[in-house]
Amino acid sequence: MDIFGQLGINTTAAFQFVFFAIALIYLSKVVFAPYAQALEERQKKTKGGEDLAVEYQTKSVELQAEYETKARALNTEIKTIIDSAKSQAAKDYEQSIERSRLEAEKLVQQNRSTVSSAVESAVGELRSQTSAVAMAITTKLLGKQ
Repeated sequence: MDIFGQLGINTTAAFQFVFFAIALIYLSKVVFAPYAQALEERQKKTKGGEDLAVEYQTKSVELQAEYETKARALNTEIKTIIDSAKSQAAKDYEQSIERSRLEAEKLVQQNRSTVSSAVESAVGELRSQTSAVAMAITTKLLGKQ
């Protein structure tokens, strides 16, 4: 023990070493082992979560592609419906315009015939009254009353 004495190591150091060993064993069983186990479980869950996140991301990309495909198909269908409605509206417009033109021409013909018959009757009346008016003018001019 003389060597230990020369180095300055006494029984206190041995007690400290024993207490350190006991504390290390106790802490490794009570504190470090559960902590290591909890850390390992957390890493397992995290790795599972990462895999799950990658899976969800892949599904979201697939759903986005499916959504875009369906949206394009729907837009095409809507465009077809709108185009057919526009062409039908144009046809209806043309038919309405043609009907209106025919009615207008018919009304113009009726009015022309009405006006021409009125003009002819007015001309006939004027011709029949011409001699009476000429006589009235002549008598007025001559001063006979």
